[in-house]
Amino acid sequence: MSVSIHIGQRVSIRRRVCRWSGSSAMWWNWTLAVVSVVALPLLGRAEDISVPLSIPIPPAVSEIELSYIGERTTPAVTLSGPPSAVPSLPYRPFVPILDLRGMFGETRAFGSCQGQKTRRQDVIDLQRAAGNGMRCGQRIPLHQAEIAVDLLSYETLRIRGHATGQIVVALEDRAAGQREDNLPLVTVTGPFDLTLSLKGIGQKLDLRSLTALVVSTEAASAHIVFEQIEVAQPSFVSAGPAGIGFWVWKYREAIRDPTALLATCRVQSCSRVLIQMPSETDDDGLWRSYVRLLRTLQEAGVAAFALDGYPEAIQEPHKLADKIQRLLALVKPGGLSGIQLDIEPYLVPGFLQDEAQLLRYVETIDTLKEVIGGRLRLSMVIPFWLASPTLAGRPLAYAVMDRADEVAVMSYRTDLDEVQEIAEDILRYGDLVGTRVWLAVETTPLPVEQHVVLRRELDPDQADAMLDYDRRLLQWMPSAGGLSLPTRREWFRIHHRFTVRPERLTFAGRSRAEVSASVRRIVEITSHPSFSGVIIHDLDGFRALAE
Repeated sequence: MSVSIHIGQRVSIRRRVCRWSGSSAMWWNWTLAVVSVVALPLLGRAEDISVPLSIPIPPAVSEIELSYIGERTTPAVTLSGPPSAVPSLPYRPFVPILDLRGMFGETRAFGSCQGQKTRRQDVIDLQRAAGNGMRCGQRIPLHQAEIAVDLLSYETLRIRGHATGQIVVALEDRAAGQREDNLPLVTVTGPFDLTLSLKGIGQKLDLRSLTALVVSTEAASAHIVFEQIEVAQPSFVSAGPAGIGFWVWKYREAIRDPTALLATCRVQSCSRVLIQMPSETDDDGLWRSYVRLLRTLQEAGVAAFALDGYPEAIQEPHKLADKIQRLLALVKPGGLSGIQLDIEPYLVPGFLQDEAQLLRYVETIDTLKEVIGGRLRLSMVIPFWLASPTLAGRPLAYAVMDRADEVAVMSYRTDLDEVQEIAEDILRYGDLVGTRVWLAVETTPLPVEQHVVLRRELDPDQADAMLDYDRRLLQWMPSAGGLSLPTRREWFRIHHRFTVRPERLTFAGRSRAEVSASVRRIVEITSHPSFSGVIIHDLDGFRALAE
């Protein structure tokens, strides 16, 4: 696998820019540290430039990436460990009804079962070893060569047949299989004909990577015949007409001139506006003015959402909770449609490598959701790639969607097919669980990014930099004096450089008419029931475009 395929995604919708590397979910398994450091030379060599690293260095580093944003000479540094093995891409069927029996691979006995006793793959005998009280089971791969199956686009699972003895039927995804676990679905005995919703299963397993059907029993012997194991796609039910929205960060300007805001909405057929909440230091008068602005929008037929959030909220959720409570105390019924949280915790160093922080993120959402108390819709802002990192074996994006009424996906691309493509897995999960999904496009200017990738070099004479584990330094072309230090060090050499152009990410520099046409086209080509509309980032960026 290539260890550095970059996609240049702008992950923050605020006035800061951060982009993430990786072409697949596996990237997250081995990227280990992100830190900000002092300047390094971008295009040439320099002597004795030491870069202190603010967090401990991982045990093994195989690649270092330096990211220079715009004219800045201070890069972000990413330390990556050895790449993990890349599993085969899942098989994704597209037929409306799929018979899983035709996909069964060679079964494998586990526990106390005495070998394989099947006459054919949909007839399974379970025979426990004499005197052994352990559970007896058979694992039946859902596809040949242990290739996982992607069933996220399906709604129901029907199993029909008959069994002697009580038999537990379970499913296994890739993560569960790695820990030798599975999710029990149902216990059957005698004739059975059951239709199970995949929604509940998808909230516990990753339906994109199902690997096996598992049957087990505690009886001395048991027998099961599967006459039908089918998954079915849902009938298409639209979430309703797609809307258009704007993010608005300058709440003071919006308060002073709500007429201008509404005028832009009318011209663009805008159906919602998401406006930054006042600061906790703003006085009560400004907060009341903000609430009046929200009501003005609501009365004009534009859904108003209060917007707030910051990465450190996962460490101190009470501050954001206090702001939400302050707002709710002022808002009267009908004066606000919802609250959108733009927390972006991945900007906290080491977030994606620390499961405790991932858990803290979803716990923060739970805390703030409890404060809202179901009085308003809860909307969450997430980047499209949040479907890759996992928490307890499931995509982090899905854990967020399980808690929210809707999500706004930062799908910042100017290629319209790509906008939908990068958000596809989030849209599909929204279809399954009923979480509404908004896609977002960018109109504000973004800088050019320069990236320098270094990889391990065994020959110090060929190296461009040295990583000092003990002193937590990245040293560019260290002098001979530095080599004599009794520290653990590894050498790195420039492997390649590349540039991320903003034209791929933002519509800045194009016309309002072109952006409007692109938004309409996204609406036309996005055929998911969960799809609810497009949000434009942001109002100022859109207004700055040429007529």
